[in-house]
Amino acid sequence: MLTSLLLSAALSQDAHLPPLIPWQGKSETLMQTQGPLLTDFERSAGVDSPNYENTMVYLAQLTKANSAQFYTVSIGKSDAGRDIRMLIATEHGLSSAEQLVADSKPTLLVQAGIHSGEIDGKDAGFMLLRDIANGKRPDILKQVNLLFIPILNVDGHERRSAFNRINQRGPRIMGFRTNGQNLNLNRDYMKLDTPGIRAIAHVVNAYQPDLYIDVHVTDGADYQYDITYGYNPDFASSTPKVAQALDKWVAPIINARLEQQGHIPGPLVFVMDKMEFSKGLAGWVAGPRYSNGWGELRHLPTILVENHSLKPYKQRVLGSYVLLDGAIEALAKHGEQLNQAVTASIKDNYKELVVERAYASEPDYISFKGIAYERYHSKTTQAHEVRYLGEAHHYPSLPIYWQKEVKTKVAVPKTFYIPRQYAQVLDVLNIQGVKTEAISRPETLTLHQGRISSHEFAKAPFEGRFRVTPAMEYTEVNVLVDEHWLKVDTEQTLGLLATHLLHPQAPDSLLQWGFFHTLFQRTEYVENYALAPYAEQMLLNNEDIKVSYEQKLKDPSFAESAKARRAWLYAQSPYYDQQYLNYPILMQY
Repeated sequence: MLTSLLLSAALSQDAHLPPLIPWQGKSETLMQTQGPLLTDFERSAGVDSPNYENTMVYLAQLTKANSAQFYTVSIGKSDAGRDIRMLIATEHGLSSAEQLVADSKPTLLVQAGIHSGEIDGKDAGFMLLRDIANGKRPDILKQVNLLFIPILNVDGHERRSAFNRINQRGPRIMGFRTNGQNLNLNRDYMKLDTPGIRAIAHVVNAYQPDLYIDVHVTDGADYQYDITYGYNPDFASSTPKVAQALDKWVAPIINARLEQQGHIPGPLVFVMDKMEFSKGLAGWVAGPRYSNGWGELRHLPTILVENHSLKPYKQRVLGSYVLLDGAIEALAKHGEQLNQAVTASIKDNYKELVVERAYASEPDYISFKGIAYERYHSKTTQAHEVRYLGEAHHYPSLPIYWQKEVKTKVAVPKTFYIPRQYAQVLDVLNIQGVKTEAISRPETLTLHQGRISSHEFAKAPFEGRFRVTPAMEYTEVNVLVDEHWLKVDTEQTLGLLATHLLHPQAPDSLLQWGFFHTLFQRTEYVENYALAPYAEQMLLNNEDIKVSYEQKLKDPSFAESAKARRAWLYAQSPYYDQQYLNYPILMQY
């Protein structure tokens, strides 16, 4: 009865989606129909994915079936207390991070279910591991070590429904995008508010993977590609040598594997205008709040996979298996070249860092495998809508607007100095793996301090925080730096990440994420009966303040406002809070 109800729900969901181009691929032979390690996905003929409990049961079965090579660990607990588990697969049963780091084989980290409705990677990874466990793929662990997280967002995974994603074909019952606190884990890589991303930071720091793959499902327009993936292109990357190595050593092998198995790999792009596909594509560049933008700043080769939501679940899962298999082959063949690129990237001397980009005004052009569409007038919405027709349409030269324009670029400080009282900031740096140092001996230094000259708070919370956008002015200050301070040297592996976290102009800085909101509040005030006589004496005795005041009075709005006059005069006095709107993290160049 339950199965028939679920099938009915799936059919009713599918009826409103665009028609499909029929698909058959060689990768269908990867599915098994019998055996003790048959996955729930295979039992359902490719339409179901197991819940958390059954996922953990299968993970245990895999580990038991191949205990000589598989080992499972908990990397953290969710807000609701669920274990976030990771399977470690190695040829000789290595179980600790230290052993994997010391091992000569490269390590691949695969993460599924960061958006748990987009769960393709879990079922693909289970099939791949099953093929290792039953002896079908003995080659894999001879070449690489695997770290596999089947569900990162475990709480969101259990907010299961047949109606979580209106524009996605399967699985029949799927999890939710955000976690139990409605936070999006793939916006959390800098601020680390969620247990899941804190766990990922720990795994990356401890196990030091050579390649990191984050598996998603993309929304948006219809097109022929079933598996799209990407990373920031070298011309827009903070660490271009790593991007170039992915272009040269990894992507060609993944693409060849997918094509051989009947899949159509494509670029990770979005649509500029969803109502008019022919206007072109948006070449998105990930910031560090996202997995691939974060990995980039760590010099960690990171691939963001975005399977096409309108393709059937079976097709997407099989494509994910093939992509992972291709990545394993690439890492086995070219792990050394990839590591050489990473080493060279870390050694580069980074003087400036682009922290914010905008779309180019002029496009590039690419060949693109689209789907034919038409526009029609909907009687229901009383608007023009798009209808995809399920027919291939090739665009030989489609415009693509990459985020090539530099919007904000900052000089990379040699050192940041952080007052110890900002414990939450220091906790984030510690979890991220950014090295901080105690001050060995007190000394007075000339440092750069940012002052917030104006600011704007967001009108609504985003990811649980009220973000703030500041305008900054900088001055030199002489400061006694002693045991009450810690310093962060940017000449470390995570120097670029530290700069994005600590520079106030970076959109994903901890300042703009709301870690310093106390800067925007004043806690000492002045009574007017004291201010008025003090201000009169101040103007008589300080010619510079007097001249500035007379200049301000030329502005009628200022001159006619007693409140504005009082505020300005108080700000010139030595009684004014000298820390108000001063960014407390100081910089040395």
